[in-house]
Amino acid sequence: MFKGLSEKRSEIDPYYLFVLGFSLALFSSGYPIEDIIERLGDYDNFPPYNKYFKRISRLVTGYGFKISSAISNSLKEVQVAPFKEFLIRFSQSISYGDSIVEFLERELRTASAIFQSTNERKQESMNTFLSLYGTLNSALVFLMVDVTIMSVLYSIGSNLIVLLTVTLGVVSGMMTMVIYFVYKPFSKMIFPSKAYAMAICALGATFVPILIFRTPVVIFGASVALICLGIYFKIMERSEEQIERDYLVFVRYFSRTYVAVGTLPHALLGVLRGELGSMKPLVKRMHNRSQLGIDKRKLFNIMSQESRSQMVMMGNAVMGTTLEAGGDVGFIGNTLSILMEMILNIRIRREQNAKAFETTVYTMQMTSAAVGGALIAVVGVFAQLFSQNSTFSVFDIGQANIPALTFDVLVLLILLCYTSGFAICVAYGKPLAMSIFHIGILLVVTIVSFELAHQLAEGIFSGLFAPGGVGTPTPSS
Repeated sequence: MFKGLSEKRSEIDPYYLFVLGFSLALFSSGYPIEDIIERLGDYDNFPPYNKYFKRISRLVTGYGFKISSAISNSLKEVQVAPFKEFLIRFSQSISYGDSIVEFLERELRTASAIFQSTNERKQESMNTFLSLYGTLNSALVFLMVDVTIMSVLYSIGSNLIVLLTVTLGVVSGMMTMVIYFVYKPFSKMIFPSKAYAMAICALGATFVPILIFRTPVVIFGASVALICLGIYFKIMERSEEQIERDYLVFVRYFSRTYVAVGTLPHALLGVLRGELGSMKPLVKRMHNRSQLGIDKRKLFNIMSQESRSQMVMMGNAVMGTTLEAGGDVGFIGNTLSILMEMILNIRIRREQNAKAFETTVYTMQMTSAAVGGALIAVVGVFAQLFSQNSTFSVFDIGQANIPALTFDVLVLLILLCYTSGFAICVAYGKPLAMSIFHIGILLVVTIVSFELAHQLAEGIFSGLFAPGGVGTPTPSS
């Protein structure tokens, strides 16, 4: 059931665009339609579209269906609305005898335009939603502090504070999940499986000690550990981003050079004479393997595994298949470079908006932590002041368990660090393992601001209401 829900989509995604490019590469080679559909089903780089092509191919080759009938029979299994519409038009184009290459060109241009406009609208809506998200998280802290003060003044009790802490944490978590499911990024980098396991273990290994020991030293140490591991992931991720940008240059140069020289080793050697940046070591190893007589498609597959990039993997599947099938390398390379340039530009705009959101979250978290620490200190000073026998007041103040109240407010701030760090990662469109870096930064900002504001406010008000201080009430004689 969950697998079906994950495949159900109503919008065009990058996988769909690369499937069209991959289909265009195969049809430009002049292969029979049956063989092309079989090849489309054999590649697992374009989920879930390869599964649909595999079903169509099975009906055609195994049960003798005509292609149009096999497509019609498979439509009920397709969960991606744009792809279902494409299959209907594809079947009609085959039945009418139209040029499939021209048909796929039109489909790719139209789908690219729709994908670009959809992402622009989504960026605008995401900016609005992220602004509301940051404001909501800040408001949750102020609500917590207000209720804490009221509980002290009117002796409401600590159970309400604990319940409110859990409720506000759940609210923030639900808002974060909404951000993820509505604006979740498409995977662009293949992290090693151990990276996600390391991230989960690091989050658990830091969150539990924070709740047990409740000391600033433990929180600060846990945040430093998360930041160090996050820096390691960021270095890995930035190197892959650079590879993706340089891969775009490689595709352009390689396709043009191959058209001129006509052989893979000479084309790679010609490309190596230019500036390829971080792609140069990968291309050099690829050239060395090509001289050993390794299959063309396997050469590109090995490069994909070495790059660990989803975009490079899909692009190499298109280029490798074009070379193996004898397709139009120059035309396919130019089409592929235009597609990748559009996706990279969309990603750059998303990251620019995410930087503004990240700065806003850090600022609001610092402000909320400072206000929370200061007000807890003020509540503690006044609770101590009004508990003295020599003090006369208009109303009676309740008994305040200041350590428990401090812990409740701090737990809420820490929960907001985790949810906000996750939201920042989604806003950037990065792998979720990268969220530990932002969580670590938020934890440092929170504990430093909270402790500084708490100590400063406690020192000021303690001095003000100390015996002989300006604010000390004078007992009646």
